[in-house]
Parts: sequence; structure tokens; C-alpha cells
Amino acid sequence: MNVAHHVGAGTSWAFRACGVLLALAGALALPGPAGAQNDPWLAKNAPMRIMALGDSITAGVGAKGADLGTGGYRGELARLLDTAGYRYAMVGNRSDYGAHIMRRNHEGWPGYVLRSIPSDPAPQLYGAVTRHAIEASDPDVILLMAGTNDLLRLARHAEGYTLPHIVASMDDLLAQIFFLKPGVVVLVAGVVDSPNVPARDVARFGEGVPALVERYARRGFRIAFVAGMSDAVPRDEEHFPDGIHPSGGGSYEAMARIWARAIAAETAFPTHDTVAGR
Repeated sequence: MNVAHHVGAGTSWAFRACGVLLALAGALALPGPAGAQNDPWLAKNAPMRIMALGDSITAGVGAKGADLGTGGYRGELARLLDTAGYRYAMVGNRSDYGAHIMRRNHEGWPGYVLRSIPSDPAPQLYGAVTRHAIEASDPDVILLMAGTNDLLRLARHAEGYTLPHIVASMDDLLAQIFFLKPGVVVLVAGVVDSPNVPARDVARFGEGVPALVERYARRGFRIAFVAGMSDAVPRDEEHFPDGIHPSGGGSYEAMARIWARAIAAETAFPTHDTVAGR
């Protein structure tokens, strides 16, 4: 587990978390991946607390920081889950960017990287933000999509932001999540194909994350990779008016369908039930 690849604050915590996570996985005998044992983690009729964790795209920001009030993918995802009959709450310490939707809570942090590098510091999800989010909201399911701001720094050749480092930062964040709540279900998506990020970097990050997810799954944690997110939105000006945020052409809605299908894949369904075309 690559939880100690960084210099600066938090490194000693990462070393400790590595051993603690391995001990937890064994001591708690956490169930393996749902797909491997055909044993879904979720049930439509059981209340669940869903937390969307990420950056401005999770918040639902529009072009050039505009507040559209629709919650980005979160508004459409709630509609899909409501239609499918899920019992759930959206949880998180933030409720902005969603004035026109009912389920507003989230943990989308505009401008945040996975983990900051001292040579080009930025606010980070790893550390206090994620700790407070989990301790305050106690999620059952985390929808994690982050890394665009890290990749934007890579694109401008910011010192320390390499692809291996960015994947390692995701590793650190996952280690912290499972340290704080070992039994939580984490669905991890790659980033959308924002035109301001070189396509090769979107693809390479999307290749690195599934292998990382698989390592956690093999240790018994409830984690799955959400396939298809990097292909969900066409890489053009119509869908990304500012080159970063997928706020045009039904893009956030397309993302919502990907998330809904990922949730459905880990849910026990009567044979006649469908969600998002499943």
C-alpha cells in the first residue's frame, strides 16, 4: 500500500494507517468484493447515507465557477434513486451549489486536490476535510471522484505532481477513509475527460485507479471501481464550456447515470427492478 510516498504533514499518520488497515481487514473479516461472492453490499429497502466526495465537479459547479443551483450530477442522481425506490439520504457538511434541488448535502470542494505538494500547495481532501466529513456525516456509501485539480497541475508541470504521485495521493485518501470507517462502501470513479487536462493523463489516471481499488478489494474492503466515467462526457466545448466543468449538453446528467448504475451493481434487486436503464 503506497500510503507514505509524500513529504510534509501527515506522513507519520500514513505509516501508522498502513499497519492499522491491514490489521482491521483481518480482525473484522470484512466481506470481499460483491462481484466475487455475488453478495450485494446494499439493499434498496434499507436506509443508507450516501456522501459525494470530491472537488468542484462533485459540488456541481458550472462554467467559470458559476452556481447553477442544480447540484451537478447530484440532482439527477437523486431523481434516479428516488424513481428506483431507494431509501437514502445525501449527507455532507456542504449544501451549496444545490439551491434548486431537495437533497443538497455533499462534500464537493472546489479547487481541492487529493493531497497537496509543498512545492505547489493547494487545499486538499486528504486530512481534516475527509476526517470531519466522515466523523460528522457517518456515511454508509461514499461516491469518490477527485483528481482533476491534481492533473491540471501535472499539465502545467507543477513540481511534484507526477502520475505516480497523484495515484499515490488517491491511495492515501482511501487509506484514511477505511481507517476512519472500515466497513464503508466506497465507489471510486476516474475523472471526466476535461479538455484542459491532456487526454493521455486522463487515460493514465483512469488506468492507475482500478489497480489501486483492486488492492483494497483483495484485502476485504468494500470498494469498487466505477467504469465509464472518463467516457461519459464528450471532450468538446459544448459539454465543457470552460474546459474543466462538464456543465453543458446534459453532461452532469450523463455522470449521474454512471453513478446510478454503479450503485445498482452493488444493490440487491428484485428481478423486475431497474435503475438508469440497468
